[in-house]
Amino acid sequence: MTTLEHTVYTIRRGWCSSRTFLFVGAFAAVMLKGGFDDLAESTAHKALQLALFGLWAVIFGLKARRRFNGTLRPSESSRADLELGLLLVVATHAVVEISGGLQSPVYPLVFVLVAFLVVYTPQWVGFVLVGVTIGIELLLSFFGQANAPVVNVVINCIFITFFALINLVFTKTEVARMRRRAKRQIMLERETLVNEARDFRLTAPASSQVGALSREEEELRVSRSAVTEVRRSLYYHVDLLKRTMQLHSCVLLWRDVGKQTLRILECVSDSNCIANQPIDAGDGAPGAVLRRKTPLGMKNIRQGYSGLSYYDGRPRVTDFLGVPVDEAGALRGVLCVDRLDNQPFDDHDKETLLTSVKSILRAMSNERVFTQLQKAKSEQGKVLAASNVLTQALTEKDVVKAALDASAYIATFDIAAMTMIDERGRQQVVEARGSGAEALKGVSFGKHTGLVGSALKTKHFLPYRGEFDPRQQVIFTKKMQRPFLGMQSALVLPLISNDEPLGALVLAAESPSVFGEEVRTTLQVMTNQLATVLLNARMVRKLEMMATTDGLTSLANHRIFQEELDKKLASANRFQKELSIILCDVDKFKGVNDKYGHPVGDTVLVGVAQTLKRNVVRDTDLPARYGGEEFVVLCEGTSTDGAVKLAERIRQDLEKQVFHTDQGELSVTISMGVATFPTHARKKEDLVERADAALYCAKEGGRNQVRVWSKLK
Repeated sequence: MTTLEHTVYTIRRGWCSSRTFLFVGAFAAVMLKGGFDDLAESTAHKALQLALFGLWAVIFGLKARRRFNGTLRPSESSRADLELGLLLVVATHAVVEISGGLQSPVYPLVFVLVAFLVVYTPQWVGFVLVGVTIGIELLLSFFGQANAPVVNVVINCIFITFFALINLVFTKTEVARMRRRAKRQIMLERETLVNEARDFRLTAPASSQVGALSREEEELRVSRSAVTEVRRSLYYHVDLLKRTMQLHSCVLLWRDVGKQTLRILECVSDSNCIANQPIDAGDGAPGAVLRRKTPLGMKNIRQGYSGLSYYDGRPRVTDFLGVPVDEAGALRGVLCVDRLDNQPFDDHDKETLLTSVKSILRAMSNERVFTQLQKAKSEQGKVLAASNVLTQALTEKDVVKAALDASAYIATFDIAAMTMIDERGRQQVVEARGSGAEALKGVSFGKHTGLVGSALKTKHFLPYRGEFDPRQQVIFTKKMQRPFLGMQSALVLPLISNDEPLGALVLAAESPSVFGEEVRTTLQVMTNQLATVLLNARMVRKLEMMATTDGLTSLANHRIFQEELDKKLASANRFQKELSIILCDVDKFKGVNDKYGHPVGDTVLVGVAQTLKRNVVRDTDLPARYGGEEFVVLCEGTSTDGAVKLAERIRQDLEKQVFHTDQGELSVTISMGVATFPTHARKKEDLVERADAALYCAKEGGRNQVRVWSKLK
């Protein structure tokens, strides 16, 4: 793109983005010059006003069309709102000026416009437009053709500000109120759904069913489907009974769980007087059916009889029949039917109602079985998801992370932690998540302390039913209790493998009754697998250590040294860095074994290894056992001088040490040879060979010294 093309593009882009603001400014300038003071002043004046309003209408229409066609990004949408608001502000003031200015009968349009803008535009846009409105008011007052009293202008500006704020506050308050009302309505409908599902025995009692939020939502979804099916089946039965038995009303009354009341569960009736409120379970004919637990028929009912408690008032019913809804000895409700015009019920009608009751209960039982199957399927899915997470973990660190991730599939918690028993027999918190849980990481405590210790001792989860009282129960220790002070639910699951405790999984939640029976059972299945996976990870770690470390000194073995040397040489060659190796040999070590015995010799080798570990402090350096009494140190990014300084520090440290044996005190020295890449050699074999040659020179030169290959010439 040439300079001219870039300039044209910049001008065009600036024009497109600012033309609306330029037009608004021009429109306002004409208004300040009195262009809208009098509509009938002259033909030219009229033409100017009509042209400006016509152009305003075109620009406003284009902007509005682009704003509301749904193609703008959020930032562009706010800009479009600002442009449309500015156009409305200047047009409204123009209309006010035409009709008489501050004394105009249409001046209240300014207040209406301000209220509209602060409510229906983004908050920052609304405040900007209110400021522009006040600014135009002030400019018209001080620079317009008709000067208005300052007091009136100030009062108008105050009213504009007040009107904008009061509408904003009222609108926000009303929106918040409607949201709260909608939220309460949703919670009420949700609670109703849960209660109906419990009434139909589609779910277990609340004490054992309240679980994690995801579990609750899933249960609600299944229950909603089951309740819908049960409702459909109930209506079908009740409606069919009314039509086939020529009834006036067919009503299914249901007992509320935990209450001595009946409510209308389903009803089909020709009457408009069906009661909407719950009725006492002992009242009237339905109450008699419940007490007797047998069908009850009534005929020739006198007018004004009030025993049919499912009506409001006293209907003209002449015949009644009610049968109990009995499910395995438990009275669930009463099925009531009635007729007008003295049409009594016979035994055939009674058998029909009893058959219908069985069919209703069968429909509920089928949905109950379906719901339980769905729950079982869900639990299996969660266990499978948790198992997949665990089986992918290989190291202990991965297993710990996977355990907390897997727990999140099963339960909702605010704090999660995992402890493991260390080599000293103490418990250590190896991982923790949640508010305040960071302070728990790495803290160790006694094996038998708190609920964790009790759970490991009893090999059973604690506390009972997952109910937790932080004032009386301690998870770890009293000093570590702070993160759990606001918790009402907690669960400590011991990790047991081969009857040996490995650690514990701890979950806590602020809500009560979070860890119900189903949650606990699923978590126990998961922790059983977790203990096995953790034990396998430990065995893998031990195997890796055996394959990569020297069994006596715990240093890297010869194979690992060769592999690391290959990697570090490749890196040094690529990035043009130096790499040094220090080859070490314990002086006269054969004499130590011959005089003091091999156990003492092993002690000396361990002491040399500890000396190397103590002095080789960089993570990039690698001390290793080369073989027998020979050791090697691989120094990445280290020059010859740096390697010599390290070797001298190791030599002097070992020289000062005294090994105590049954035959007296013993001291040893060490000889060391240094070679550096690329100064002394570029190939691995040459580098090791020249370090070995330097070591040989150190031993031939009197031992207990450091020699560099380059100084052998």
